[in-house]
Amino acid sequence: MALMSKMKGRRADQTPSGYTMIFGIPELGNLISKTHATKISAGIELEELIMARCKGIPDFDAFISNLNNDKTAGIFVATKKQVKKSKVISATKYEPDFLAFDLVKRICYVIEVKDGDQFDTKKAAGERTTLHNFTTLVSSVLPFSFQIYICGFNARTRKEIYDGLKHKFSMDEILTGQELCTLFGIDDYQEIVRVRTNDQQDNLIYFVEELLKIGNIKNMIVKRLKG
Repeated sequence: MALMSKMKGRRADQTPSGYTMIFGIPELGNLISKTHATKISAGIELEELIMARCKGIPDFDAFISNLNNDKTAGIFVATKKQVKKSKVISATKYEPDFLAFDLVKRICYVIEVKDGDQFDTKKAAGERTTLHNFTTLVSSVLPFSFQIYICGFNARTRKEIYDGLKHKFSMDEILTGQELCTLFGIDDYQEIVRVRTNDQQDNLIYFVEELLKIGNIKNMIVKRLKG
């Protein structure tokens, strides 16, 4: 997991964050902003952990250009960054987290991965629309059938994700993290989970220590502990 202590907070000369407006304490707003930045960094780290354990595509455009000639078994995976930089797929305004190709079955999996599994109705519907819009845009370039998925990496069941998405995705458009790993040929889902939890204690200690450095907060805590 990403370390909160390495995140940059908002400078004193910058416009107050939304978190500062909620609590009225700039130092606390800065700490919550660091927490948010850590969450974003953790999502980037998750992508890296997945890609380190599956069959990546070194040269995406070369891979795409040779699709009709390649029947190699296995699932081959490209990242959002690779798709975004592609000169072959250049007409899209949105790139999913992963494109995965089954060259034998001729299926392209269009996958968005989330740490959380709770969305408001509008956002959930928007996620599904953008995935389908992407497949429409690239279908003329990629000679494959398409399957969209949204993955709740930490969820235990598809039903949890289905309910969190307000039923805007069908059950066959949903994957758990374990199922994503199986699709990508990754043997040990739990190993990724273990790696991601390594920094939890350090993050907790840092958060509490930084919280107690804020005079108003420390005084409030001490007063309540004294009862």
